[in-house]
Parts: sequence; structure tokens; C-alpha cells
Amino acid sequence: MLAAQSSQKLKTIQKTAQIDITHPQLPLTPNFAVPPNFGKTLVCTVHSTWKGEAQAIAGEPYMRLNANEKFLVGANRFLRFFEEGMMHRAQKIIAVSHFTKWELTTYYNIPPNKIQVIHNGVNTKKFQPPTNKHKIKKELGLNPNDIAILSVGRLYARKGLFNLIEAMPSVIKRFPNAKFIISGKGQSSEMTKLHTHAEHLGVKRHILFTGYTPDKDLPKLYQAADIFAFSTFYEHHPFAILEALSTGLPVITTTVGGIPETIQTGKNGLLVPPFSSQQFSTALLYLLEHPMEATEMGIKARQTVVERLDWSIVVKDAMKVYDEALR
Repeated sequence: MLAAQSSQKLKTIQKTAQIDITHPQLPLTPNFAVPPNFGKTLVCTVHSTWKGEAQAIAGEPYMRLNANEKFLVGANRFLRFFEEGMMHRAQKIIAVSHFTKWELTTYYNIPPNKIQVIHNGVNTKKFQPPTNKHKIKKELGLNPNDIAILSVGRLYARKGLFNLIEAMPSVIKRFPNAKFIISGKGQSSEMTKLHTHAEHLGVKRHILFTGYTPDKDLPKLYQAADIFAFSTFYEHHPFAILEALSTGLPVITTTVGGIPETIQTGKNGLLVPPFSSQQFSTALLYLLEHPMEATEMGIKARQTVVERLDWSIVVKDAMKVYDEALR
């Protein structure tokens, strides 16, 4: 098990190095992955919580869940035990959104003064608006005249991809040249379910499933898109949205979690309620029918991350938390 191997490796490091700060990422790093008294202090960043993840998929049909999600639901109390242990050990906790802080204080009884909210950041030099979108579309094998609507993320139930597919028919009816690009890794059974759903709704030929896209290829994928569509129903502060904003894309996404802390509807994107494929398709059609407004949103999207969420800004805030933890 990776966590157990991590613990052994850190014990070896401890013999030869003096560690000031240990900084695990939660919820994926359980308490036993970091040996007791390792380093002078411990700071955690929480990207989501096991309890929140389980509650988010509680209403989903069981057959839509993959093996990992089924394990998450069944072993949730066990997972939370080791997650919570790490939180209480930490001198300081970085929450990636105010929504995250709410979950920590509500679900885990973490004192509010122990938590500092620092939103996730993005490399604005890596993810930049394209100089020639048509050329990039051609390079990726797309038709330059197609309208490319992109979604990036793991093929998990909580990403709401079934809802996105259900939003497609009305969009395709009005814009037959709309092409939906779904990029993300999933188990074969998940891909089969999505293909079947798309086939049932008659939109399969309008969808390009790319599978996993390597990190080095992601910038071009975003640059080829015209709109970023993220139909999720549980998030804290997703990197995919930040990468889309940095690329200058208007974003259509949901009102869940920490997303409204960055997306201002009508300014740098559009927010719709989760689970509503009808409202999602209405938002897509609005941007497609109002290209000038979509372009303006894309400009403001880029401005949002350059001014507030570039990694250089985020890192400075994190360093302040380190200083406080070491006092």
C-alpha cells in the first residue's frame, strides 16, 4: 500500500535530514502515511473531504458508481478516521475554498482559527489563450469550423457527465456543428455507460471521448475549445476550471461547493444548478447565440486568474501559513 510505503520512506529520511515542515494533501494522504513527530510542524491542504464525497454521490443510482466510488461509500467511516487524525495533528490547515472550510468546521469540528483559505492556483504562462484557434483544431484532428465544447475531469459519477450528455440534444438541434470533447480517465465500464447513454439520446457521433490527456497536452486541448462545460455536482475548487479560465474560455458550470467563489455568473462564466440538464443546455445555447458576450466572458476569465489565482500569488500566501505554523 502506497501510504505504508510512504511512512517507511519518511522514517528513512528522518534519520539523515532535519525536516521543518511536512505538507500532506488531503483527503488522499491518511494519518498513518506520515510518522508521528516527523518534522518540526505539519501543515495540511484539504482539497475535499471523504464525508463530502460520500454525501455527494449518495443520491446517484448505484449502477452509475464505479468500483472506487462504491468502496468510498462502504468504507467511508474508516477513511474518515485516518483523514481526521491528520487534520487534528496539523498545526495549520489550508482549505482550498470557503466551502472547504465550512465542511471542516461542520463535519470534523476543526477550530476555524486553525484554517486558512487559499484557493488553488494555475500556471497562467502554461495555460494561455491561443493565437490561432483554427490551426490548433486542425492539429488535434478537429474540423476548424466545428464548435468545440470541452469537459475535462475524471469519469466519476459526481462529475455529472450523464447530465452533460442529456443537455446535448437541444444544443445539437440548433447547432449541428457542435462537437463535445470529453477528456478524462475512467474504468472501461464507465466509458461503456457513457457511450450507451449517448447512443440512446442520439448524440454519440457529436462526442469525442479522448480518454486520459497527458498534462503536457492539456494546454492545446483547452486552446482548441470554444466553451468549457463542467457539469459537476460536488467540487471544492477544481483545477480544470482554473485551467479553462486561464486559457480565456467562457465557463459553464454549476453552483456547487467553492465554484461560485471564482465564477461570477454573467461576468467570467455562467452558473446553473446541479442536476439540471435543461438549464445547462439553456446556458450553452445562450453563449452560442451570443458570441460577443462569450468572448467578453473569456477575456474576464483570463483576467480573473492572472489577478488572483496565478501560482506565484498562491505560493506567497502559503509561505505565510508556513511562517505562522513554525512560530
